[in-house]
Amino acid sequence: MEEKLRAAVAPLVAELEPDFYTGESEEYCTWNATEIPAGHGDNAPHATRYLVQLHWFLPLKRRPNPKKKHLKQALATVRGFAAPTVVNASDKIGQHYVFEFEAVEGGF
Repeated sequence: MEEKLRAAVAPLVAELEPDFYTGESEEYCTWNATEIPAGHGDNAPHATRYLVQLHWFLPLKRRPNPKKKHLKQALATVRGFAAPTVVNASDKIGQHYVFEFEAVEGGF
């Protein structure tokens, strides 16, 4: 799942790290995911369902569109990823958009 996420986001936002970012860039993404066993059969899970949050941070003065739309589209076109819900979590310090979606991969 992480490789697919990186492939979708990297062309739009170069900095992408799990959980938190400690670099110097003003624009970056972090992500977190809850893993849920899925695809049960023969008393065992055969897939993993992920509840993913991709957090995109950027300065207040930068315009988020059209990149926000492109991020949404890039995530929605990944095989196994659902189209994301986008929440504006910005504050007085900076812009923060949360892309929430589900992803499914075979294997557990």
